[in-house]
Amino acid sequence: MKGKVASLNIKLPEEVATSNKTFFTAYNKIPQRQPVFLYKTHFEGDGVGDKVHHGGLDQAVCVYPYEHYEKWNAELKLDSPLKIPAFGENITPIGFTEDAVCIGDVFQMGEAVVQITQPRQPCNTLASILCRPDMIKKVVDTGRTGYYLRVLQEGMVAAGDEMVKIEKHSAGISVTETNQIKYGFEKDPEKIQRLIEVKELAASMRESLLKRT
Repeated sequence: MKGKVASLNIKLPEEVATSNKTFFTAYNKIPQRQPVFLYKTHFEGDGVGDKVHHGGLDQAVCVYPYEHYEKWNAELKLDSPLKIPAFGENITPIGFTEDAVCIGDVFQMGEAVVQITQPRQPCNTLASILCRPDMIKKVVDTGRTGYYLRVLQEGMVAAGDEMVKIEKHSAGISVTETNQIKYGFEKDPEKIQRLIEVKELAASMRESLLKRT
C-alpha cells in the first residue's frame, strides 16, 4: 500500500486570538518546502501548546488525510475554503484515510519509520480557530478525525516523499473501527476487549477503554 506526503507542516506554539478567546497553541502550522528531521517525540521546529493533552511518544506526529479537505469544503460552504493544514496536522498524506489504516500499522515515510497509535480526538482549539462550535461533533460523526503516529525510527521527512505501509498489524482494527469504539457507537464488549489487547494502542486510550469495561 503506497501513498505520499502531500504536505509536511510545523509550528512552535504562540498566542492566538480568536473572536472570543486567546490561547497558547501550535495549531496554525506552516507547510515546509525543505526536509525536516523527525525525532522520537516531534518534528524539529514543531511543538504543542497544551502538553497535558497533546504530544509525547504516542502522539509524536499528527496526521490528517488530504482526501477530507474536498469533503469539508463541499459540506461547510465557508466564505474561504479550508486549506492544508487547516486541521493543525503535521502530515497531510494522500492515500491513507481512517478506513484504510489500522492501529499498529507501520509506515516508511522518508527516512523515518512510524506506527499508528490512536485516532486524533478533536478539541476546542479546532472549533475556535475555524469559528465553528459544531465542528467537534461533525468530526466525530463523520469519523474524519485523523490519527497519531509514534516514531520507531528517526529520520528526515519531506513533502512529496513516498509513504509506504511496510507492516499491517495482525489484529486489523482500522482507525475507523477504533473511532466507533472510542465514541461509543460500537458497544460490543468483545470488540472493545480486542482493541484493548492491541499492545501498540496508545496507553492513554487503553486506560480510557479499561475504565468502561
